[in-house]
Amino acid sequence: MKRSSKLHLMFLVLGFGSYLTYYCIVAQTNYWRKFYSNTTLTIFQMAMMCSEMVGCFVAIPLDKKFQPRIFPLLHFSVSILVLIVIVPLRLIQNFTLRCCLTAVPIGLCAFTSSMFYPCMISCATRVDPILSSTLQVGVGLSSILIQAVEDVISVYFSKFDTEAEYERLLILNAICYYITAGIILAACFAVWFVFAHQFPQATQKAVIQSNTPLTQKVAVLEQNEQQKNGELLEGDVVPITEQPINYQLKKKSITRRIMPLGIALMFNYLTVTIIFPLFALNVPSRFWATKYNQPYSDWWSLTYLTIIMLFDFSGRMLPLSKKFVDWVNTKYIIIFCYLKVVFLVLYPMMSLPKAIVENNKIVQMPFISSDVFSIICAIIYAFISTILPTLGYIKYQDYLDTDEEKDKGSYILNIFLEIGMCSGSIISVAMIKVF
Repeated sequence: MKRSSKLHLMFLVLGFGSYLTYYCIVAQTNYWRKFYSNTTLTIFQMAMMCSEMVGCFVAIPLDKKFQPRIFPLLHFSVSILVLIVIVPLRLIQNFTLRCCLTAVPIGLCAFTSSMFYPCMISCATRVDPILSSTLQVGVGLSSILIQAVEDVISVYFSKFDTEAEYERLLILNAICYYITAGIILAACFAVWFVFAHQFPQATQKAVIQSNTPLTQKVAVLEQNEQQKNGELLEGDVVPITEQPINYQLKKKSITRRIMPLGIALMFNYLTVTIIFPLFALNVPSRFWATKYNQPYSDWWSLTYLTIIMLFDFSGRMLPLSKKFVDWVNTKYIIIFCYLKVVFLVLYPMMSLPKAIVENNKIVQMPFISSDVFSIICAIIYAFISTILPTLGYIKYQDYLDTDEEKDKGSYILNIFLEIGMCSGSIISVAMIKVF
């Protein structure tokens, strides 16, 4: 296998394991509705987003003390632990205590993922920037395959006669699901060890590079300025002194350089976490309401979630094309991030007021209650929500010069993203009462 193909395969697997536990939790909608409540996923998402935001701030000082190779090992270990304890926690009788204790391991997993992901982006930029896209494709691939596994298992366990049997099937479903995920995470462990062994320079701290090229840039700028003022004849050369020049004073900080892109991506994730899962999983089906008197059928929810996951993956695939990445201007990314405000209007209109069916008759449906329109919105929403940050993780590097700056930039950009996700999830939880 060629070196480039091997690298892409490695980052595909590592991306697959980065948010695997999160997608496992999200895909189990029927399980959470049965043993917890209809809005439990929204509460857990808030716990995850808040933990991720704390983790991305903690990651910066930890990155200075520890080698980057520690973060993936920590994340995969915690992810496996969460998969082991998540099912037994349902046995706790007190509902509030059950929710709180379940949120702890989920939040801990999110905490480690916020340190793991920017670390992987940093490793990718040192080897080949396009590997950032491969990492995102791995994340999308995990979402769609995990959802596909859930669909298959749900079909297999769909036949039941009593409520007790239904609960038993949901538990078996979850156990099969988490065992599969645990095996995949073990494979991620092995892939990371191979990558760290074959590319040790990518898993170590960046070395501060010499400022000689920067000194030369300053000398050229000074030469051009003197020529404009008539102080230097054309052809004369300004000698480059050996004294170090503090070039950092002559350009913007890393944060200021990537701030416009960071704020736009922050808004993108703000809309994502407000809409999903609270509004997206509460969009009713007019077809199921008319034919089966079940506007919120489990099969409709599963279908709608599968569509979102499928086009979530599609949005991560396009940036694999280097020509497309080179063609896209960062301004387009920023503009489309802010245009997502449209979905903040459409999704509440597609889910409110709540659908009501009584005596085989539709009593009430949301302001917009077209299944076709809902599916089209899901496709566009999911595709844009992932293609924008995927491109953002590549394009932010255009604003930075050295490996050290790109390392710091990956963590700073992650802070912007986590602030958006955390803020959106808090707003989402605050809106639970409308359902």
